[in-house]
Amino acid sequence: MFQAGIERTLSLPRQVSTAIPAQDWLFLVDSGDRRKLVDRRKTNLAAGWRILFGPGLQPKLSMRYSRRTLARAATDGTLQCRLAERPWGRMNDQLAQYLRQRIEGVESVTISGLAPIPGGFSRETFRFDATVTRNGESELLPLILRKNPPEAQAILVTSRQVEHELIETIRAETNIPVSKSYGAETDASVFGEEAMVIERMHGNGHTTDLFNGGPDSDQVEDVIRHLCEVLAELHTTNVDTLNVGGQLSDPRGVGVTTTSWDDYMDSTFEYYISSYSSINYDPGAIVMLDASLTLRRNKPRPLPLCLVHGDFNPANFLYENGKVTALIDWENSRIGDPREDLGWMVAMDNMSNTSVMAHPVTEGGFLAYYNKLTGFEITPEELGYFILFGTMNIAVPVATGIKRRVIGEHHQLLHLYLLQPSMATLVAFTQLLAYPGAPT
Repeated sequence: MFQAGIERTLSLPRQVSTAIPAQDWLFLVDSGDRRKLVDRRKTNLAAGWRILFGPGLQPKLSMRYSRRTLARAATDGTLQCRLAERPWGRMNDQLAQYLRQRIEGVESVTISGLAPIPGGFSRETFRFDATVTRNGESELLPLILRKNPPEAQAILVTSRQVEHELIETIRAETNIPVSKSYGAETDASVFGEEAMVIERMHGNGHTTDLFNGGPDSDQVEDVIRHLCEVLAELHTTNVDTLNVGGQLSDPRGVGVTTTSWDDYMDSTFEYYISSYSSINYDPGAIVMLDASLTLRRNKPRPLPLCLVHGDFNPANFLYENGKVTALIDWENSRIGDPREDLGWMVAMDNMSNTSVMAHPVTEGGFLAYYNKLTGFEITPEELGYFILFGTMNIAVPVATGIKRRVIGEHHQLLHLYLLQPSMATLVAFTQLLAYPGAPT
């Protein structure tokens, strides 16, 4: 987030109280007495001050200190600090320059309201508005910056360029509601990592409002009906139309082949099984190996391969006035079996305390309506299989990141946090595999 060119080193005796503007952020690189600083953390705080222990570390959580505290801690002259501009000011300039290059005929671009969007683990996401002037007329564009995390923190390694091209192809070739993409920036020096800028679509993203007597429960039938129609269109659109250049056949580069359904399934099993040495952070991880072997032994009937969304769940669509306004987060999209999206929705529906799969009630539920639209005649038993299959698809990269943290390859806090849901997933695997004594 911070560029080396805007940082400068400061030796601080007592000048802290006057030399540093309140809008700047202060990052501790080294100190002769860190405990002294920590012990005085309860003194009066001044807005805008953050101390991050180094050398060179910039964790997401920080402590705040007053100017007086800093001045006292620096009396011996050993406190070495880096002073950096507020990140938003620099990012605003980068976004404005990027959009001037991407939007045809633009005369000026002003960025406002830049702020991180909480939630999600695989991308760093920010919302902002861009006031764009063309031919003397100003227009406000609500936008989103999606940025890769630092390499050590990455869980899903995917390309923003591929995601950009997919979104624009979907916009051009289907009626599926997706955001407009303004392009991908593959030069990491621009935003710190590979990134893309997309339209911020209108609609409610708190889809739990549709369920359990929520404020929009009167819309649930119409919204989920439309969601099912959107998914059916995605799964029945010709693969070659959406898989331009074949980039979605194996977007993670893990050896998956899509020349046929059997080749796809067999190469995916091989990916899961061969990954075991990278995911066995705990003896309980043997359950994931058993799941992979069980899946390979019990392949269901084939269905035509299609583009799958890859993270089709209750949190990844927006809605308004009874319609889905956008299907979002396409980073895990790939060529696969259509039942993967349905199985993942079943799993996440249960975890989210929603009931997407129960609607539209007038059509007998999501699966019944989907089968009516596609003719695939998918059974609940097949969905059970693909709950396990789809969970493995997410579990492998997550568990790989966790193991790298456990063995000390990196020290990201996120991966320790992910241990909790990951261990719960192992318990869910024992249930899906019908282990004797598994919790119900």
